[in-house]
Amino acid sequence: MNMHFVGIDIGTSSISGVAYDYENKEVESITRDNDSNLPSAKSWEKIQAPDRIMEQVREILADFSARYPNIKGIGLTGQMHGILYVNHEGEAISPLYTWQDGRGNQSYLEDKTYASFLSELTGYDLASGYGLTTHFFNSINSLVPREAKKICTIMDYVVMKLANKKTPLTDYSNGAGLGFFDLEKLEFDHAAIEKAGIDCTLLPELTQSTTCCGYFEDSTSIYSAIGDNQAAFLGSVKDLHKSIHITVGTSSQISVYSEHFLNVQTLDTRPFPGGGYLLVGAALSGGQAFAMLKTFFEKTLKKFTAKIPLGLDIYQIMTDIEYKDNSNDLPIVETLFNGARFNSQKRGHIENISFDNFTPENLILGFLKGISLELFNFYQHLPAEIKNEKHIIIGSGNALKRNPLLCSAFEEQFKTQLICSNYQEEAAFGACLNAIIGGGYDLSIND
Repeated sequence: MNMHFVGIDIGTSSISGVAYDYENKEVESITRDNDSNLPSAKSWEKIQAPDRIMEQVREILADFSARYPNIKGIGLTGQMHGILYVNHEGEAISPLYTWQDGRGNQSYLEDKTYASFLSELTGYDLASGYGLTTHFFNSINSLVPREAKKICTIMDYVVMKLANKKTPLTDYSNGAGLGFFDLEKLEFDHAAIEKAGIDCTLLPELTQSTTCCGYFEDSTSIYSAIGDNQAAFLGSVKDLHKSIHITVGTSSQISVYSEHFLNVQTLDTRPFPGGGYLLVGAALSGGQAFAMLKTFFEKTLKKFTAKIPLGLDIYQIMTDIEYKDNSNDLPIVETLFNGARFNSQKRGHIENISFDNFTPENLILGFLKGISLELFNFYQHLPAEIKNEKHIIIGSGNALKRNPLLCSAFEEQFKTQLICSNYQEEAAFGACLNAIIGGGYDLSIND
C-alpha cells in the first residue's frame, strides 16, 4: 500500500489540496472555489465564514482518504495576515477578516489611519489586513467578541479543529504575518503590542513549522501550518540560493531566499521554514488587475450588445493576441488598483496613450507589462550581493501559468527565461513537503 502525504492551501478565492504518492513521486490535485465570502454593507470589509472553509477542507480530506488509506501526514497553508477569534473551546466566534480587509485604512486620529497610527507609535510597518492591525481597529470600535480567548489565522484554526484541539498554534511565518513580530528573535514584540494597548494574552502560541499538532481521526499526523508565500516557494524552488520565485494569483509576489536577516526598503522580510528568510515584494493586485480588465470588456460588451454570445471565452481572446516587446509604442499601465501595501492612497493609472496605440490589444499588453514591472521594481531594491547570486526565475500561480503573455512580459523584464514550477497548486504542495519534513522523511522527492 503506497504511502501518501496531503497538503491543503486555503486561498482567498480557492481551496486546493494535493495528495503525493511518496514512492512513485506522483501528485494529484483538487481545487474548489472558496465560496465562503460573507456580504457586508461596508465596501472595505472583506470577511469569510471560517466554518464553511472548514467544511470544504474536510470534503477534500474525505475525498483523498477514501482513495488513499495510508496517508502519513497532512500539512496546511493559506492566506496570510487575516485573523479570526476563537473562544476557550476553540470555536470560531467571528468571521475571518481576510488580508484584503480595509479597516486598517480607515481614518483614526487627525490625518492618520489605524495602520499608520500603529506604525508611527511602535516603529513597526503595519499595513491594513495585518492581523493585529485588524484587531486594533476591532478593539477601538468594540467589535472584539466578549468570549474571545485567542486570535489565529484561518489555517491555524483548521489545523486546530482537524487535530481536535482547543488552542491554536502558529508557526513563525504566520506569526510574522500578524504584525509586531521581532524577525531576528522570532517572537512577538510584547512591549510594542502593549504600547498599542493590545492584550497580549490573545496572541497564539508560537511553534516551529514542522511541529506535529495532533492527529486527524486519531491516526494521521497534522503539522503546523505555514504561510502561503513560504509554502509556494518551498513547493516551487529547487535551489534556494540561486532562484527568484514569482507567483501570480489574486495578488502577486516576488521572493528570494537569504540565509541571514536583512532589512530592505519596500520589501518584507519573512521567516522561512527550516531557517533563513524570504525577502518579498508583495503587490496587492497581481492577477486581480487582469481580471478587472476582463470584467471591463464584459461590461462593455453587455452595454453595446443585447447579450454576450453563448460560449464566448473573453479570457481566451485576451490571451490569444500577439505579444509586442517594449520597442513598440504601447500604453504604460501602473497596476496599483488596490493601492500599495504601505500606501493605501496609491492608485493605478494609464499613460502614454496616443491616437495610434489606444487599442484593446495594446491595453491588454499594457496591463500585463504593468503586473510584471511592479514585481521587477521590488527586485531592483535587492542588495547587489543578493541579486548577483540569483539567476533562475521560477514562476507559479494559476494566473501566471495560464497566461503565456504574462510569462513573456516577465521574461522581457528580467531578460531571461521563466521556468514554470513542476507542480500545480504549488502552495499546497509546499505544505505537503512541510508534512514530509515534519515526519522525518527524505525530501529528495523535490529533485
